[in-house]
Amino acid sequence: MFRTFAFLAATAFVIASIAACSPQSEPPTPTSEVRQLLGQKLMLDFRYFCDDGTAAEKCQQAVTELPEELAEVLREGVIGGVIVFSENLQSVPQIMTLIDEMQDVMRASGHPPLFIALDQEGGRVARLPDDIATRFAGNMAIGATYPQRQTEFAEQVGAGIGKAVKSLGFNVNFAPTVDVNVNPENPVINVRSYGEDPELVATLGMATVKAMQAQGVMSALKHFPGHGDTHVDSHTGLPRVDHDRATIDAVDLLPFQRSIASSTPPAMIMTAHIQYPQLDDTTFVAKDGQATVVPATMSQKILTGVLRDELGYRGVIITDALDMAGIAHYFEPLAATIQTFNAGADIALMPFTIRNNADIDAFWQYFEGLERAVQAGQLDLEQLRVSGARIADLKQRYGLLSSASLPLAERIQYVQNKLPLAANKELERKLAAASVTKVWDNALLPITKKTWQLVMPDTLRCVAFEQAIFEQQPGAEVNCVSLSKLPEGQPWQDWNPNATLVIGDITPHHSLAEMGGMDDLANWRERPSKADQYLWLEQVLAVAKQRQQPTVLVALRAPYVLSRYRDVADAALASYDYSAHGSADSSARIHSPSIDAIVAVLLGEQAPGVLPVTVFPSAPN
Repeated sequence: MFRTFAFLAATAFVIASIAACSPQSEPPTPTSEVRQLLGQKLMLDFRYFCDDGTAAEKCQQAVTELPEELAEVLREGVIGGVIVFSENLQSVPQIMTLIDEMQDVMRASGHPPLFIALDQEGGRVARLPDDIATRFAGNMAIGATYPQRQTEFAEQVGAGIGKAVKSLGFNVNFAPTVDVNVNPENPVINVRSYGEDPELVATLGMATVKAMQAQGVMSALKHFPGHGDTHVDSHTGLPRVDHDRATIDAVDLLPFQRSIASSTPPAMIMTAHIQYPQLDDTTFVAKDGQATVVPATMSQKILTGVLRDELGYRGVIITDALDMAGIAHYFEPLAATIQTFNAGADIALMPFTIRNNADIDAFWQYFEGLERAVQAGQLDLEQLRVSGARIADLKQRYGLLSSASLPLAERIQYVQNKLPLAANKELERKLAAASVTKVWDNALLPITKKTWQLVMPDTLRCVAFEQAIFEQQPGAEVNCVSLSKLPEGQPWQDWNPNATLVIGDITPHHSLAEMGGMDDLANWRERPSKADQYLWLEQVLAVAKQRQQPTVLVALRAPYVLSRYRDVADAALASYDYSAHGSADSSARIHSPSIDAIVAVLLGEQAPGVLPVTVFPSAPN
């Protein structure tokens, strides 16, 4: 017998909608009501799971199909949502089958359908395989196109991502990022931001939200109240923003305020694990015994006072992952969940890590702790009901209660024939070409010589640049050095002094996965630091300048690095994107529209992009 979950609904309309989808049954008892309310407020990750006794910290078995142990967690916990990561996503049939398995568990139990979420921002944060969904060049590249193209690319990319993820079965995308990147040292946001101008960020963020949600995908705007002026990554620590209230209103909050007040507000807003003492200077005693300023995720003054009361947001508030160090270092899971619910969060994202059967046992202890917190008055039942109604209304409005119109096999075949969307691949190429920015050029470009010396962050970038040069300049001679490991000695002594020297830089460092498997990954943790790379490049550039060798610097990620080399490079370009993917076989074609676009500009194409951030205190002559 299906069990109704009408208790979640705030209005008779929602109750009627839900009741129409399942048979009537007796109203839930107070205990079951509490369990269902709490379960709907949890979004779990099933990145890895080991049922063979492997310790949680060593479990690396990716969940690509749903084991019964995790199905039972969904079923008995009446869990509200699941977030998936790249480890869970392999192919169109596998992805769609996994999502269908999870939703089937809820349907068969008479429970609300799941939010199925991922981080598919585009650019450097994209969970889906590149041969399934187009990555695009990312938000800062879109920001660089704004002076020429206005919101064109924000709208088209938002729609393109929405179409792709919706077709696979996702209904929530944790995007876009509307943090205003006013700090060049920001380690976690940088090119994930549209730029440093809050008006530009607000405009492009609103356009993206509207376009994505028009495809039936809920947008989660992040990271409230703003992660743009930080030099600590909340994955590894607890950042602090010391802006005064006027700056907070004019910079950090403005993109959120504009989107909330628009005709298409975001379905969700994600909180940031960041201290904002001008918004809330309350302290708490962390689990290490230290008095610490409360982060926004745990602050009632910020989530309820600012986001709900001041900005008037009526959608669903979801936390950033609660297993991040910005929270986990200071709170135990149960305390963190209670605190963020009391602060006003509707959904706790990744509040408890499940990696093996022992973790499942501990999860139920955690869950029972939440139930006891309701019984003891630490969590307010009426507040839970209001939050549950908000969640139920969102699921109803986005059609999660509707059944699929076609059997799974037919849906898989249809989607597999469509992805990656041809329109998205063409849009990816156009965005890459439109965003390349000429930061300076001392009459070097276009390059007519056919001899090239490249210095790239890794072998994947070497191969991508070589292929692009060979295709666009037949007969070229190209030598490339990878900096995944600093070369010994002075290899530049053997380089052709007449070759055009092109140096590509990725700052901050890119991840292991993004190195493409072409370097010796056994020693990747020992790759040189950025400081060591900079010292090595300065030696190379000093020799090149002495030889009067033509030199181009290319910022493949954050463009701020270019200021280091203003006096030693003849030209500088910014692409805001270093993505490249393909086979580890160096003879295979690497797919990298951004690198193709960079080479085209080096050879004479226009660079239409405009820097959306300040690289120099004042513009160079």
